Amino acid sequence: MQTNKIKAETITPSKLSKIRVIEGEETICESCSDYLTDEARFGDGYAERIYYARSEADVVAVVNWANESKTLLTISAGRTGLTGGAVPQGGILLTLEQMDKLCGMGFDQDQNRWYVCAEPGITLETLNSAIRKKQLDTLKGKGTSEEQAALEKYLNESETYFFPPDPTEMTAHLGGSIAANASGARSFRYKAIRKWTRRIRVVLANGNILDIPRGKFFAEKGIFEVYLTDDSILEIKIPEYSMPTTKNAAGLFAHAGMDLIDLFIGSEGILGVITEAEVWLDKYPERTLTIFAFFPTEETAINFVQDVRSKHSPVQPTLVEYFDSNAVQMLREARTKGTGGVTVPSQVEQCEAIIFFEVPFAEKEMESVFMAAQELLGNHGIGMDDTWAGIDPGDLEKMKAVRHLIPETVNALIAQRKQKYSRVHKLGTDMAVPDEHLEIIIAYYKKLLDEARLEYIMFGHIGDNHLHVNILPRTDAEVEQGMKIYQQFAKKAVELGGTVSAEHGIGKLKRPFLRIMYGDEGLKEMAQVKHALDSNWILNPGNMIPKPGETLESLDS
Repeated sequence: MQTNKIKAETITPSKLSKIRVIEGEETICESCSDYLTDEARFGDGYAERIYYARSEADVVAVVNWANESKTLLTISAGRTGLTGGAVPQGGILLTLEQMDKLCGMGFDQDQNRWYVCAEPGITLETLNSAIRKKQLDTLKGKGTSEEQAALEKYLNESETYFFPPDPTEMTAHLGGSIAANASGARSFRYKAIRKWTRRIRVVLANGNILDIPRGKFFAEKGIFEVYLTDDSILEIKIPEYSMPTTKNAAGLFAHAGMDLIDLFIGSEGILGVITEAEVWLDKYPERTLTIFAFFPTEETAINFVQDVRSKHSPVQPTLVEYFDSNAVQMLREARTKGTGGVTVPSQVEQCEAIIFFEVPFAEKEMESVFMAAQELLGNHGIGMDDTWAGIDPGDLEKMKAVRHLIPETVNALIAQRKQKYSRVHKLGTDMAVPDEHLEIIIAYYKKLLDEARLEYIMFGHIGDNHLHVNILPRTDAEVEQGMKIYQQFAKKAVELGGTVSAEHGIGKLKRPFLRIMYGDEGLKEMAQVKHALDSNWILNPGNMIPKPGETLESLDS
């Protein structure tokens, strides 16, 4: 039965004194500095305590104490984010990295689909390895008889399954990925993690817990009602702003008649702490043809993209990735200097742009898929000699290593420059626009950056019109210059009907852009949701929206 009313529950919390903790800002800074930053090298984080949760009861204990004492509480796990979302700004840091267990396996008869249940600290890499290899011994003898029957059936399945969402960093943790509505390269076919989330458990700021399956709780007249265990009722009014039709991870999800689970997915931990999740699985492709196509110009590469992603394309890829001329130059330099075992193909010496795409196929389709790919490439002046193609697992790993070499090189470069200029950090755009505006936004990016003479590379998920323009400041002054241009990019993306963040979220680093997208009224609507669920504003302070006492104008500073 569908309803807009959900009843919270409670569990007995752990004793706070029994939970592992590291105390003292100086001690944490000296011995636990990794917890004070993320992959974007955003800011200088600090915290008075780090708690290591091992169970939902631990989470409840820490959240209860923080709420009662009105102490700021930042949620952390893999710290693979790129927006400063897990970087603490005082108070407590609660890490979920030790909540890393698989909890169960199930089969949904109505959906005819497999799903797996896991704690938030499990990495996507670990999750997929266990599912694909069926290494699920830890689940045997646990759960209900129905769950054990489902597990036995899965272990005897002839098919192989996997969890499709694939953020570039597969060491990302499940809970953080859901909190950011992460996606990645294969979102061209599989979409973002929202689509694959079946159920979540969330600890609210007051220590109550919501168990939210998909398809049960829907907004009525824009309202959800949460019945707390103290017999009070929270009324949550969903925002009324319109969301873009593009791939999007910016702001709280809002839609007439929306499912309650979607309010928490992509909320970046400002509404509650995810302690458990069920996610859908899909059949793993029998084989995959992966191709790096080396194009003489950026224009011919983009023309190919328009063809390969059309519904009339003779191949249907899971992903379509792009490397501009500056990214290609970075690969050339890496090839010359040596790349620690990563094989960079020689074709980078003659090309100006690269398209990387994957096509899944059944064994019997191998010949037809190869011929179709060859024909499509030939239509744009590219022969198989101008590609690096493979279907063997070893080849695919080498190609993935080249794909990941770009962001890894960028992060290393920024870390090096930050040693000399403390304010330097990567300015990585995360915007997407509708299909018809792809060429417009690329031309706009290049024009502004070339005129400003800033160093940059452009790469990423061109299948979704979602390119990462990485501005690489060489000085503190260039950080300021880059931020101003970044704001112009955001305004242009929104003007074209797109989003300011397609996969990384907003965090602390990109809050000015959220205002560009939704305006002051949209931020106020999000703040109303936040206040309803977290009246003391303790959870993930500084993420996404301004906290009490912070004016909207200060977001532009």
